[in-house]
Amino acid sequence: MASTSETTSTWGGLIEMPQNQVIQAVLLGVGMGLVAWFVGLLVRHIVLVPLFCGDPASVVCVNQVDVSANIAAIVVVFVGMMGLVRLSIYRPLIIVLATAVSLWGLGTWTMHLAWYEALAWFVLLYALCYVAFAWLVRPRSFAPMIVLVALAVALIRLLPTF
Repeated sequence: MASTSETTSTWGGLIEMPQNQVIQAVLLGVGMGLVAWFVGLLVRHIVLVPLFCGDPASVVCVNQVDVSANIAAIVVVFVGMMGLVRLSIYRPLIIVLATAVSLWGLGTWTMHLAWYEALAWFVLLYALCYVAFAWLVRPRSFAPMIVLVALAVALIRLLPTF
């Protein structure tokens, strides 16, 4: 059986992803879900509410949950990128960007849940996205990989509309 480095298929072969990297990607996703939820909470209660909710009709005050979750998602992109690079996981930039695009608006999706339910969804969804995209970026050939990731992001973005 040929190793992945000798494979010359349309996909160009796959980058190996040992079991420990899969586990590390899941754990990093769990951590990033915790960070996203916590940073969103801090931004909302320390920055947005005191600065923008003197007038409850202001746009930022009305959308405070979504704005704070999106700011947290941007922070998580940078922190997650550093974590993926540290773990030597292949194509970390694509993983974090695909996760951010997929989960953009997660604060709005979880807005009416209890805090522990919202936290659980953040942790679960970030962990699933990190491991799924770490798995999908494995083709050596760039074009098929981008198509796979774009299709996955499109499906994830369409899922809440059903």
